[in-house]
Amino acid sequence: MPRLEFKDLRVTYSTQGEEGRRSLTAVDGVSLVVEPGSTLGLAGESGCGKSTLAMSVLRLLPANAKVEGSILLGEDNVPDLSWGRLRAVRWTEAAIVFQGAMHSLNPVRKVRDQIAEALRVHAKVLPYKDDAARNARVAELLELVDLSPAKGASYPHELSGGQKQRVMIAMALACDPELIIADEPTTALDVIVQAQVLNVLTALVASRGLSLILISHDLSVLAATCERIVVMQQGKIVEDGPSADVMRNPQHPHTQALAAAFPLIGDPASRLRLPGYTAPDAPSANAGEKAGAFTAPDPEDVVLEARNLSVTFAGRGGTVKAVDSVNLSCGRGEIVALVGQSGSGKTTLARTMLALQRPTSGDVLFEGKPLSHHRKALKDYRRSVQFVLQDPSAALNPKHSVYEAVAEGPRLHKLPGNEREIVTAALQKAELNPPERYLTAIPQELSGGQRQRVVIAGALALEPEFLVADEPVASLDASVRAEILALLLRLRCELGLGALVITHDLGLAWNIADRVVVMFEGQIVEEGKVEDVLLNPQHEYTRKLLSVVPTNNVLADDSSVAIGSDA
Repeated sequence: MPRLEFKDLRVTYSTQGEEGRRSLTAVDGVSLVVEPGSTLGLAGESGCGKSTLAMSVLRLLPANAKVEGSILLGEDNVPDLSWGRLRAVRWTEAAIVFQGAMHSLNPVRKVRDQIAEALRVHAKVLPYKDDAARNARVAELLELVDLSPAKGASYPHELSGGQKQRVMIAMALACDPELIIADEPTTALDVIVQAQVLNVLTALVASRGLSLILISHDLSVLAATCERIVVMQQGKIVEDGPSADVMRNPQHPHTQALAAAFPLIGDPASRLRLPGYTAPDAPSANAGEKAGAFTAPDPEDVVLEARNLSVTFAGRGGTVKAVDSVNLSCGRGEIVALVGQSGSGKTTLARTMLALQRPTSGDVLFEGKPLSHHRKALKDYRRSVQFVLQDPSAALNPKHSVYEAVAEGPRLHKLPGNEREIVTAALQKAELNPPERYLTAIPQELSGGQRQRVVIAGALALEPEFLVADEPVASLDASVRAEILALLLRLRCELGLGALVITHDLGLAWNIADRVVVMFEGQIVEEGKVEDVLLNPQHEYTRKLLSVVPTNNVLADDSSVAIGSDA
């Protein structure tokens, strides 16, 4: 008997708008079987219906959702279950690992108490009848996900992102379910922690005979973990097959777009190339591709520089050197990727170079001159070097229109000229066309990619000489990610606008960067041209980073498609 089976499932949401009630179809006639002990990857962009499909398994959809068709969990048809039976099924037969561990865990309760809660709820059917038995089970679960039992006494804020995600996995395993649904469990985690979390899931599936449904918009993550990949678009399944086949030879255009958005390092087809755009200086670019405006980067013409820069923070456990004697230069028109794990110091370095954090020692130089912290000098500097934040939703005031968001900078700096023309031109540069369509919109009326373009337009309105972008595509879907990266390439080629891009995504560096700088424990351990560093890494830490991301040699291995095991 299948562990889980969807039969002609249709889920619609009823919404109230200005035009009255309307119905939105999220899942449209899906039929799908998940066998016992199997691993299924569910891919697709936001809005494709994959999370709705997953949440329907345990009836976690909102009240305005209408479910038609069958969801067979073992012998039970989930839509027909009584509340009592549904409560018994949750945790014991199927459990969910939610996307945002920080938002899913209670910040004022120790994690061991949160894991034990499921054991208390199901005490009647589980052998853990008293606190001692439950505490022993919690310790066992923490060890199962490679955490010390002592971590059970921690509050969520005392754990790293990867540790919090492991706590969520331990919680899902508490009542020995036969099916685990993991909804984007590695989003926003750095590559090494991502690999560790995926390895934990894979090992548990293999050792305990669990069925796993892993949801992601990143095909490489699914190919590394799952035997089979199902791709959804607009509520329908558009491709279904073995992971290696889907990854190597995608058949549907949407699957091809998803695969192209996450490049394989070493693949020349994705070097300075993105869907819909090829940089004029891409490898093997022909003469036709080089036609049109193009400003070549000049690494010798240094715009932004850190010289012997150190930043030290004082804490309860003593001082921490977040940035340790760093030297870094960024040339005019050059895209530099600053890569490293969370906690490596790259964001602190960027904030210091933006004069948002004072250095403990060393200097930041702009166009060869040390940065002055005089108010007028800082204001001029911050016009020339603009910051593109990671989360566009947090960067934009939800009550301000796009016009107000983009016009704020020119008003603050008292730029001469017609304000509306400045805003319109910036929106055009950020490829929000026609600009008039967006001027009165507020952030909630825009997609994630459109919001990120508004943030970029706000930076472009000041006609900066350089951008500093902190994880600019970390929260975006695959195709939107490609669009934003293509925009950064186009701005570099047409306007000569260089950028320091902070990321833990080495594929991003392969996509768009001229040079890559690797940071570890506050120090730069390796730097050089992208091809040199990513294809022939010299430092052990760089090799470790590369060991856990897909590279071009993956496609040559017919046995599997794997991220790697050196995690």
